[in-house]
Amino acid sequence: MHNTLQLLLIRFYFTIVSRLFPSLAVVSAHKLFHYPINTNRKNHHEKKLPQAKHITIPLYKNISLQGYKWGKETDPIVLLVHGWSTTGRSMSHFTDLLLKNNYQVVTYDALRHGRTKAKLSDLANWADSVQTVLKHIGGVECIIAHSFGCAAVTVASKHALLTNKLIFIAPIHNVVSVANNFARHLHIPPKIVKSMLSYTWKQNKKGFEKYGKDLEDIFDSTFHVPTLLFHDRHDREIGIEHSHALCQKWKWAKLIQTTGLGHRTILDNKMVVEKAVEFIKTPSIHIH
Repeated sequence: MHNTLQLLLIRFYFTIVSRLFPSLAVVSAHKLFHYPINTNRKNHHEKKLPQAKHITIPLYKNISLQGYKWGKETDPIVLLVHGWSTTGRSMSHFTDLLLKNNYQVVTYDALRHGRTKAKLSDLANWADSVQTVLKHIGGVECIIAHSFGCAAVTVASKHALLTNKLIFIAPIHNVVSVANNFARHLHIPPKIVKSMLSYTWKQNKKGFEKYGKDLEDIFDSTFHVPTLLFHDRHDREIGIEHSHALCQKWKWAKLIQTTGLGHRTILDNKMVVEKAVEFIKTPSIHIH
């Protein structure tokens, strides 16, 4: 998140540049929307965990994801996919309880996050990352994802996923609406953000077209495994309407609503973590 002074300067910048140099405003909006801020921020409620085993997972030529693994090799695996401008450390409460329940836990730093270096970080290559990590570690019992990580998992699921279950926390299910909210917050004119979304697609056209024909179509997945969602009613970053929209498409998904936990504190909530682990441990009943 930007501080007050940064916010004022950004709004002033776009007020001027959008009028005088709209092409520059489009590129600037793209960079702002796709460059994470302070990915190594400290979570003061973070659980202290055992030392992780570091793993390197090749993604593209000259680009590798930096991953982390805990637990016994013989235990079933749960994959954690963090959200934007965070790392797997943001999900330490899940890691802690999963280890206590005899699961292996794997997570990784997404592109331009934590220790993973890259020039570009967009939804298409986040989805590629999910697919690549699953192929590297083999099938998993469950994927637990947060926010933008949920968007990546949903898009990746269009080509199926090696997982028995999904848990989404405060999921994004429409990146266009997120971009529009981002633009309103920063006083970026609608025509600039619309051009920015087109520019984003063109920047990685080959990557996006693997998943669909536009930024809404890439979310249209029919992947079907037991799915549990958590979302706070008053989440100010990603509104609960994203979870409702996902449940409309995935009729088998169950939504648990919380109150007063917001977008990030929900990851540290004891009830949320315990219900998530309980869901993973419960034998699956597929509803068609």
